[in-house]
Amino acid sequence: MLGLNGLGWAIVSAVAARCRRYATVALALLIATLTACGTTQPRAFPAPTTSSGTAAVVESQGGALAMPDEFSADAARLILNAGGNAVDAAIAAAFVLAVTYPEAGNIGGGGFMLVRVHGEAGFIDYREVAPAAASRDMYLDARGEVVGDQSLTGHRAVGVPGTVAGLWLAHQRFGTRPWGELLRPAIQLATDGFIVPAQLEERMKEDLQRLQRASGFTRYFGGLRAGERFRQPDLARTLERIATRGAAGFYRGRTARLIAQEMKRGHGLIDMADLRGYRALWRHPLRAQWREYEVLSAPPPSSGGFAVIQLLKMSDALQGSLVGVTHNSSQYIHVVAEMEKRVFADRAQYLGDPDFTRVPVERLIDDRYVAARAAQVDLRQISPLSSVGPGLGPEPHQTTHFSIVDGAGNAVANTYTLNFSYGLGLVAPG
Repeated sequence: MLGLNGLGWAIVSAVAARCRRYATVALALLIATLTACGTTQPRAFPAPTTSSGTAAVVESQGGALAMPDEFSADAARLILNAGGNAVDAAIAAAFVLAVTYPEAGNIGGGGFMLVRVHGEAGFIDYREVAPAAASRDMYLDARGEVVGDQSLTGHRAVGVPGTVAGLWLAHQRFGTRPWGELLRPAIQLATDGFIVPAQLEERMKEDLQRLQRASGFTRYFGGLRAGERFRQPDLARTLERIATRGAAGFYRGRTARLIAQEMKRGHGLIDMADLRGYRALWRHPLRAQWREYEVLSAPPPSSGGFAVIQLLKMSDALQGSLVGVTHNSSQYIHVVAEMEKRVFADRAQYLGDPDFTRVPVERLIDDRYVAARAAQVDLRQISPLSSVGPGLGPEPHQTTHFSIVDGAGNAVANTYTLNFSYGLGLVAPG
């Protein structure tokens, strides 16, 4: 899979793609599917009629949150004000983003969630995985050469989605509000619609040329217009099934059949057994001492957690060179860029799926190693990439992150993704 972007979180960063248990595959599937009817009676959600589409940083009763859009911020705040904790709010926000922020919010992708509740810390790995029919050489020709962009486009590039399983796993351990209540904001926004922000239309048009041949994309998203109401009744029914049956409402039953049918039609690899067999995983967060703080961050297969720790320690090692340097001045940016070059070189060289490879995390965040890397920074000259390490190049701008802290100090940092904006653009009929 393609790596994800971004380094800075409140308490964690999660930026690596993964392919667990099987061979390598590429992108997540953007699925706007369906569902039946919820049985819970959650409180009403006052859906906003419009949004700027920009990120929102708001305070709620005894908590704070930073969200990618106003719809998700409103949903998270509603749950916090109703007595929910940070995990409850995160679940509600994530499902809302699947409705209002479809370029990255999703139920057809995957991600990472770092949680700290009442002093207990946990990390959920819910990245997509390869279907069982995937094979090592599936994107190579007889000469061992990569065939076009098969790993990036088309049904065979799709990984088994992990988002719903990850959110369900978080709720089973740390949730306090009824599951159906947490999905109600997303269901209402999908049913009643929301006014399309200008940013959503702009991003759709940016990707339209790439995705217009993807199954269902133009029919589903091609009509997005800023200022107009966008309703998604199929997605609302899908969310209703998830609200009623939990993760089984996505990985089994009607929703799973619709996904499997679309995969079969397009000669994809995912089948009902892949969906039934998906499991999100609990992993131990990385822990590191930095100054007087214990930093919790994302372990592999995420690469952002070690990167945050390296950057914090490297900035201390170079602190003397920044004395008197104005924040965001050219010299400041130069030093930060040189640090990040080395972090990303290590990321490209050493990070991988811990289920299949040994990742030397302890060495990478060791004080002596980080100090040695910091000593390589030239405070005056730009380092040639060839002198830093392999694998460097432009990072993509997709993927979304949010952070939530409730009044009791419980915290969630969540990054999830479709890899590219709108993923592969595939939309399963229904």
